[in-house]
Parts: sequence; C-alpha cells; structure tokens
Amino acid sequence: MKSIFKNLLLLVSAIAITGCATSRGILEIETEVDENPVTGQAVTFVRVSDNREFFIDPPQANMPSLKGGEVGNSAITERAIARKRNGFGQALGDILLPEGETVAGLVEDRLTDGFRDNGYRVVTEGDSDFADAIPMEVDIDKFWGWFQPGFWEIKLQFESLIRIQGPLDPFVDGKSYENASELGAQVASEKNWLKALQANLDDIILNISSDLTSGQ
Repeated sequence: MKSIFKNLLLLVSAIAITGCATSRGILEIETEVDENPVTGQAVTFVRVSDNREFFIDPPQANMPSLKGGEVGNSAITERAIARKRNGFGQALGDILLPEGETVAGLVEDRLTDGFRDNGYRVVTEGDSDFADAIPMEVDIDKFWGWFQPGFWEIKLQFESLIRIQGPLDPFVDGKSYENASELGAQVASEKNWLKALQANLDDIILNISSDLTSGQ
C-alpha cells in the first residue's frame, strides 16, 4: 500500500511540474544594456559564435536537443536554451528565446555589460572610436539547461562554456569560462527557468569582471 501511495504521489508530481511540457516554450529575458562609460579603452566584439552541437536523441540530458528533429534548423537552434522533461526524466518540449533573439546575442549583451561595468567602452561599427577599438572574439561551446526530476524537489541545471580571445589581458591566449549552476524548486516554471539561467550568466560575468580588474 505504501509503495502504491508513493507511486501515485510521484505520478501527480510529474503531472504538476510539467503542465504543458510537451509543447515548445518561450522564455523572455529582459536585458537592458548599460551605457558606455565616458572614458575608457574601447573594445568591440568582432565575432560571437554559437558552436553548440544539437542531437536528436542524446543519451544525456545536458546534451542540447530539440523535439521534432529540428537540430539542423539554425533558425531554431540559435534560440534554443533548454529542454523540458517530465517527472520520470523523459524529454519533452524545448525552450527557446523569443523570435529575433539568439543565444549569441544574449551572451554578447551580458558581456557588454560586464566590460562596461569595468570601465571599458564597448563600441560597434559607426561609433567614433571603433577604428581604435580592441577586437574581441567569443565562442559559445556550451549553453544549455535541463531538468532533473526528484520526488520532493526538482533540479533545474544550467551549464555554460564561453571562451574569449583578443589582444587584451587576460584574453591574449584565450580564456575559457565554464560554469554549472543548479536551482532546487517545486515546479519547472518559467520564473524558475529564468532564475537558473540568470544565476549561470551572473557567475560568468562575475569571473570575467574579476579577470578584467586584475588585468588593468
């Protein structure tokens, strides 16, 4: 009887935490890029590349995948950030950024904030000091969230690996920032997915800021 009751609770939990988990979800992330400081060395991101590889049926939840076999559609993969799962760990609907937004754009916005907060002017073509700006290149090798089921608490995991290279200390030889974050929650809601993602990005920017400060 105890086993039946436990299994029933697990089933109810699986239904409660997934809701419309079979459908595609959209996660809107509000980003307000800080203004440039009045003075400071100018830098520019000449390239931000999303190098993630997507799989149709990966053996592990931390490997990027999409429902419906759209792994070859860059218009979808460049927006994909996570995959929903039910209470038993079965892969269901994916989670994307809104149309017109990309993972590369999101990362570039956060890096822009990080550099500007440390006194650097992040400029683009057309700005007066663009010609003299230090060129920086960014590679996104990991950026993915997934769901880990649990009986009393679920875990929302997020993993990222971002590499920055350019003629600026400490990035001359390339510098990699890898981070894995975990959020315990009762439901895999949009709010909790957002918390997990933001925590991961905040940790990366904190580490980059520390290196920028020590390199000055």
